[in-house]
Formats: sequence, C-alpha cells, structure tokens
Amino acid sequence: MLESTKSITLTGKSTVNGQVIANFTANVFDDDAGNDTFNTFITNKELYDANKKVVRKDTQDFQNLVYNAQDEIANSADKTADKTNE
Repeated sequence: MLESTKSITLTGKSTVNGQVIANFTANVFDDDAGNDTFNTFITNKELYDANKKVVRKDTQDFQNLVYNAQDEIANSADKTADKTNE
C-alpha cells in the first residue's frame, strides 16, 4: 500500500537597499509527517540593529505565509479524508 505525506517548504529573505539582512525558512508537514519548523537567520547584525522594524515586519509577513501553508495542508488532508470515507 502506498503511503505518502504532503509538505510545503517556504523560503524568504528580508532586504534593505538590496542587502540581505535575514533569511527565513519554514517546513509545513501534514499531520502525520512531523512537526512544522520556522527559522530566522540574521545575516548582518549591524543592518539588523539599524532596521529591526523592517525585519520584524518581514518576519510577520513570512509567518503569515506559514499560517496559509498550514491551512492549505489541513484543508487538503480534510478533503482526502472525506474522499476515503465515501
């Protein structure tokens, strides 16, 4: 029997004047595959300190993308469960 899982990988970066200040990564898994992860990596501490508001807004925007991906996975799992129960 085939068993499969669905996951979504997201990446992003926070930039100011073309310079990367932070990178974001997230992995969102279906219910049985594992725990979701969300990581922020500051690449330039000086620029981060000078642009915290921008990076924090970008972090929140990225977190919203993660929430959307979690909802997408949950909705997909619900539809699959409904089809197998028919």
